[in-house]
Amino acid sequence: MMSILIVVGCPEPPALIPSVLYLINQLKKKGFNVVVAVNHAALKLLEIADDDKYYLKGVGAVDIDEGLRGIEGIDRIITFVHNDGGVSYTATYKVKYNKPTYAIVFGRKINSDHVEALKNSNINVYTARAFHNPLPIVNKIKEILANI
Repeated sequence: MMSILIVVGCPEPPALIPSVLYLINQLKKKGFNVVVAVNHAALKLLEIADDDKYYLKGVGAVDIDEGLRGIEGIDRIITFVHNDGGVSYTATYKVKYNKPTYAIVFGRKINSDHVEALKNSNINVYTARAFHNPLPIVNKIKEILANI
């Protein structure tokens, strides 16, 4: 079974948490093992949004910094990037695991410096103009899933 690591940083944009839950659900439906490396605030939002653990059941969760210490058996990485920290974490996870990495760069405006930095790190980049509305991110998730 393929294992996918999802990296989730600062949950400031409202579109982030529903997009992460959507991605988790789609990966689980396809039979992937899912692990989330997540910042503390984002994890609390995910847990509250999925109080009955419908989506999070069977999903491994580690602190975003702990994930850099090593998780066994990771086959692919998917990250959500909306700030400089997201770029740094994505590039660092790519180097740590040396696995195909897909970054969804999103926000009110797409930061071309973020896109360029990620592409220069041999990361597959998808862009979505989204802050409140998760649908542009969901469409990019569908593209990624078609390529895994």
